Amino acid sequence: MRTYDVIIIGSGAAGQTVATECAKAGRSVAVVDRLPFGGTCALRGCMPKKVLLSAAEATARVAALDGIGVTGEARVDWPALMRRKRGFTDPVPGNTMSWMTDMGIDTITGTARFISPDSLEVDGEVLGAPAIVLATGARPIDLGIDGQDLVMSSTDFLDLDEMPERVAFIGGGYISFEFSWLAHRAGADVTIIHRSGQVLKGFEPTLAEQLAGRYRSLGIDIMLDAPVQRVEKSAGGLAVVTPDRIVEVDAVFHGAGRAPDLEGLDLETGGVEYSRRGVTVDGSLRSTTNPIVWAVGDAAGIGTPLTPVAGAQGEVAASGILGTPATYEDRFTPSVVFSDPPLARVGIGEDAAADDARLEVRTFDMSTWFTQKRVGNDTAGAVLVVDRESGAIRGAHLLGVEADEIINVFTLAVQFGITIDDLKTVTWSYPTLAYEINYLTGRY
Repeated sequence: MRTYDVIIIGSGAAGQTVATECAKAGRSVAVVDRLPFGGTCALRGCMPKKVLLSAAEATARVAALDGIGVTGEARVDWPALMRRKRGFTDPVPGNTMSWMTDMGIDTITGTARFISPDSLEVDGEVLGAPAIVLATGARPIDLGIDGQDLVMSSTDFLDLDEMPERVAFIGGGYISFEFSWLAHRAGADVTIIHRSGQVLKGFEPTLAEQLAGRYRSLGIDIMLDAPVQRVEKSAGGLAVVTPDRIVEVDAVFHGAGRAPDLEGLDLETGGVEYSRRGVTVDGSLRSTTNPIVWAVGDAAGIGTPLTPVAGAQGEVAASGILGTPATYEDRFTPSVVFSDPPLARVGIGEDAAADDARLEVRTFDMSTWFTQKRVGNDTAGAVLVVDRESGAIRGAHLLGVEADEIINVFTLAVQFGITIDDLKTVTWSYPTLAYEINYLTGRY
């Protein structure tokens, strides 16, 4: 058996954070991953997605200003865009393993599984440690339909050599809304097929409905209350079958949600309790049933599945492993759909506020505000949740150009108890979207 002080399964943001902190403290560390080193965000998620979306953003802005100051057509060159994306992602595995090695961290490529509560087998080799960290990320949920093998993942979408002419996304979550407008801007005929009547669960329904209306105006078909029964091959490509309609496409992608990637770890042998949400942990991210096991990021049963959360949880777990217990707090994490335009949220939503008489909900139509009209956007709004007595901002929900940036201002407000009156005293740069916080606070 090869032994370490800490073994981490997974090389993404959470695993990297634990590995770095423990290695800096002089602990012997091994990181195991069956996938290329670097994790979802750098290789199969946030970063490559944003590189690809940069082209969609550029073409969308040109289209929005067509006839009101801009002429000509901007098009997405998908093969060139994909080459650019790979310029970001291809070096990641090698670079990640290189800096880990420079820090004295052993990098092991292979599939890990528990063979006892304190040991693992990785492709035939036994490893042991007094601290084992599960940072395995997430995988697409099981759709439970016939023909699921014909449905490609978001990872597949991010690695397409060519954009299919007709594309369908199963599910009305953030993956579908981000990739559907990219596919639309790349020239595809796009359909989103969602099983219920509300898309983008977790975001403000009124703003989500406005965004769906915007997509329909672009020509993206959004089917609601349309559970997919099966996917099958057809004469023209693939057929997505719902109770009321059959959608003929060339490619189908999974956008119906993700789950912790714990399959194959043999957690029962490791004495690690888990559920569909992830490993059952206490506030310090420690397994409630095996005290040497920690779970962070998407593998943990607490926290939202976001990269900043993964990093923060990695810090908490590392502190506990190093003998300085800490507690993870998830209340003030902003979440963004990088759609057209972006949709963002932080803190309490309107539905929760409705059950608390101490809270006031303020809604705003921002569609005619200068920062939106300037770039030709007509879909924008905001919802603020405010404490009636103190004026503290308890929640903020934004839809519109630059909402993904301005939500950070409101994250500070929610986290530190900043009030509406406090924000009224700030002098914002002009003319920017931040300046229009003056209108959201009622200063002007």
